[in-house]
Amino acid sequence: MRIKNELNYTHTGESFDIKTEKVAYTDEKESTVVSIFKKNENDNAEEEGAIVYKLYDFKYNDILTEKFKERNILIKNLILFWLVVKKFPQIVLRLFKYNSFSRPYLTFYAFFILFIISLAILFFIPASLDIATNLSASSEFKNLMSVFRLDVIIDSINSFLVKINSPTVKDLFKAGVPITALILLIVPESKTIITSLATEFVCVDQYIENGDRSQIILGNLDLLVEYIAENEPNSKIHFHCYSFGSIVVKDLLFPVGTIPSPNLINLSKLLVTVGTPYEFVNAYYPSYYADRCNVMEDRMKWFNIYSLSDALATNFRKDSKKGDAEFGIGGLKIVPINLNYEVSASKNMNIFNFFTLYGIRVHKYYWDISTQGQSCVRLLMSKMKENDFI
Repeated sequence: MRIKNELNYTHTGESFDIKTEKVAYTDEKESTVVSIFKKNENDNAEEEGAIVYKLYDFKYNDILTEKFKERNILIKNLILFWLVVKKFPQIVLRLFKYNSFSRPYLTFYAFFILFIISLAILFFIPASLDIATNLSASSEFKNLMSVFRLDVIIDSINSFLVKINSPTVKDLFKAGVPITALILLIVPESKTIITSLATEFVCVDQYIENGDRSQIILGNLDLLVEYIAENEPNSKIHFHCYSFGSIVVKDLLFPVGTIPSPNLINLSKLLVTVGTPYEFVNAYYPSYYADRCNVMEDRMKWFNIYSLSDALATNFRKDSKKGDAEFGIGGLKIVPINLNYEVSASKNMNIFNFFTLYGIRVHKYYWDISTQGQSCVRLLMSKMKENDFI
């Protein structure tokens, strides 16, 4: 819809519309296909004109997170807590020795927020213990339990709760709950933002460290490419990817230990990354982009859209400024064409921005929720037209 709107804005005297359908590229997986076509000059509204652009969606996130989402909230937070603790020494090291990593403080901030998230549920455990201790010690509760002959069991539970519900645990609760409450109060949507980010971050860590779900995700993406190649043999494939999705696409185009498929090599012409967390990944998984297949490095262009305020985005420079990219993926020759997009003047990190999660929230500001709102698509469409991609 946003691409259609930009085409309508920039083509005076011409009008564009969209058609949406679903296709099954495997027996189990579907893709939503949006075709953007030029309207005919005649008044026949049912007759479609020439197709200008066609988009196939790939729902990698559903495959990536399906197992993690099945876990209960306590286990999720324990996994996240352990992950952040495990990476903490490397996080601190990057503050002082960051080489080409241009914005270590923003990434430290992102990790700190994840740490707070992981503790959010754990902070409430002491409160639950305190309530359970007081309840089990009350005479009314004991009398009720004695009716069901459960008083002996309740006494045992009460004894256990008193032992673990120590002053130290209570102090932890008293310190932690206000922090969590303050963030939720200042930024009401923070629960949705940080829960989504935490879920994806944990799953991406498992994807990177253990290859968990990587084969099924890349296999399905390969199958979608093959479907396009068979049904539209003269097409040119452009990969548009946002956030952690860019990690998946880079793994497909520049794999480790294998080569891209012939159709992928022949049809792929453009990579578009929006808010790609390349530096985030490269800093804390330093060998991840080593020894990549270089078959595709001279075969396609790469547009990278980023915001300097985004704690996760990468500008592919050795400083925190706008400008041309200075490096690419690992040791590959391909370097992106940088497109800077800001919704407001770049903001310095201060206590207000810290508690309002601005560096995290801006990661979702590359387009408005409404398709009528402005977005980074205008910058992208201009650059695509300049390079004859549309």
